Amino acid sequence: MKQIIRNFIIVLKRFTTSSILSILGLAIAFAALFVIMLQTYYDLSYDRKFKKADNIFLASAYSADRGWYKINPEGVQHIVTQFPEVKNFCRVKRDPYFEHSFDVEDPVNGSKRELKEELAYISPSFIDMFTPEIIAGDVHQTFISEENVLLTESAAKKFFGKEDPLGKFFFFHGQTSPLTVVAVCKDFPENCSLKNGIYLAHLLENDLNVYMLTFYIEMNPDDKNKVTNKIRTAGQDEENSMYENLKLIALPDVHLTFPVEGQISRSTTLSLLAVGILLMIIAYINFINFSVAIAPARLKSFNIRRIHGEHPLFLKFSIAMETVFISLLAFLLSLLFIYYSNNGVVKEFLQADLSLANNSGLLLAFAGASLIAGFLIGMYPAFYSTHFKPVMALSGSFAVSPGAKTLKNVLIVIQFTAAIFLLITAGFIKIQHDYMQNNTGNWVDKGKKENVILLKDAIFKINGNDVKPFENELRKNPAILDITYSSALTGDDMPVMDGVLDDDPINYIVWIVEQNFFRFFDVEIIEGRDFMEGDEDKIIFNRTFLEKNSLDFTNDLLEKEMGIWGFGALIRARTVGIAKDFILHAVRFCALRSSKN
Repeated sequence: MKQIIRNFIIVLKRFTTSSILSILGLAIAFAALFVIMLQTYYDLSYDRKFKKADNIFLASAYSADRGWYKINPEGVQHIVTQFPEVKNFCRVKRDPYFEHSFDVEDPVNGSKRELKEELAYISPSFIDMFTPEIIAGDVHQTFISEENVLLTESAAKKFFGKEDPLGKFFFFHGQTSPLTVVAVCKDFPENCSLKNGIYLAHLLENDLNVYMLTFYIEMNPDDKNKVTNKIRTAGQDEENSMYENLKLIALPDVHLTFPVEGQISRSTTLSLLAVGILLMIIAYINFINFSVAIAPARLKSFNIRRIHGEHPLFLKFSIAMETVFISLLAFLLSLLFIYYSNNGVVKEFLQADLSLANNSGLLLAFAGASLIAGFLIGMYPAFYSTHFKPVMALSGSFAVSPGAKTLKNVLIVIQFTAAIFLLITAGFIKIQHDYMQNNTGNWVDKGKKENVILLKDAIFKINGNDVKPFENELRKNPAILDITYSSALTGDDMPVMDGVLDDDPINYIVWIVEQNFFRFFDVEIIEGRDFMEGDEDKIIFNRTFLEKNSLDFTNDLLEKEMGIWGFGALIRARTVGIAKDFILHAVRFCALRSSKN
């Protein structure tokens, strides 16, 4: 082994440039592939750590014009209780767009602290289906009272520190009814649909906030198609397209299928993995080409060693081990790249945990695989460099065999093909990234976008729901030209809501906005009028909504009453205008100026 290491050091000194290029190329490929593997594993293992993951299905619906959308679980629940194949079902209600505020008493000085935390409402069967690991208290007491709560471990530490949380209480921000902690469970995995925070019991009966509700069914995976068909058949009498379009999505598939739950698509995940594999192919082909290129300069030394009695197999093994050492150096260098990736801009594009300490097992497996791959790849340069006759090598002249030429050409073709596919894939990923980064589209002028400051959750944070005092203070600053509000951000994947137009079912995506919203963003009103001061329960649609639904503004919409479910009541609103397309969800977008916002 000392001889092998000494020969490797000589190679590094003699062929410094090619060695550095090989090590850098492999290090970058190793780091990229490892990071991509972490993200791929994160996505493909999403929701798979629950004991009953394969037996839990999300009840959703899909249609060509609406895409994926959530359904009102009340009707489906009524139907599935009739089927023996359905073992259990539960409902979860969570607003995915903001955290709730709570008042917690400081254990040191007794003052109240305002903390923000995730909040979800659950039905009793949630415990049996998702089997959270209870570490303190009696979880079943959660469902005795709507003021009893189940906390995850991180939320308990956030609220009460090292103190025993059982029996402690806290409040919704600004309210006086206490919420009492009756149980604590271990944190859920990061890559799952359930979020760590506060879980409250709620019967959820007749809850109209459909886009916040998720309905899960527990059954044998083999019964999926049977139950789906039964639900559709049983729902035909309801004259509701929800049943016709109903889909049951296996829990592990939700993240890559249903856009409200997961923002990553399966094609994106596989594209990322393809990029990592292509990088490794290119890096190893580069290494083989470097090894073959320097082979003529090393032939004489190889054959002198053979003449001095070195066994041919040991010589081949020694050359192959050089690749292993280069792979080892490249792997160690890649650790630095990965470490800085976890603390740099790369982290912003990934959801997976990139820390080396938390991925030690996968890191060791990756290291072993890279060393084995390095040895196998190194076998070709080893056999290629030692197959020449000693006399030819010592004379300083040799000819490349037709087989070697063919392999060299094949490697070059593979390398360029892989590079082309890499560029194409990277290009599509870049397009998707730019689309996500600039998801205000072209409806907001570039100069306007650069001068808009977002205060996220301000409407929930400041003085309850009354932001006027805060707005009045801001307007005193001459640098602030205008202020507006909306219920979502321009990049939010807002749910499709059900509604009615003169008692006919219709659906759309709804934002609640301030009356100056369109003027603030310079959005043109092409028919009708803009919102005015004092408007309540008025709607403005975008142009594509009319075209997609074959509607006429004057005859079908103007002053006709529309109903929108989803805000705790059926809001009756009237259309006053049509705006130029102004958001990604152009097919079914409307803005609502409501007295209930």
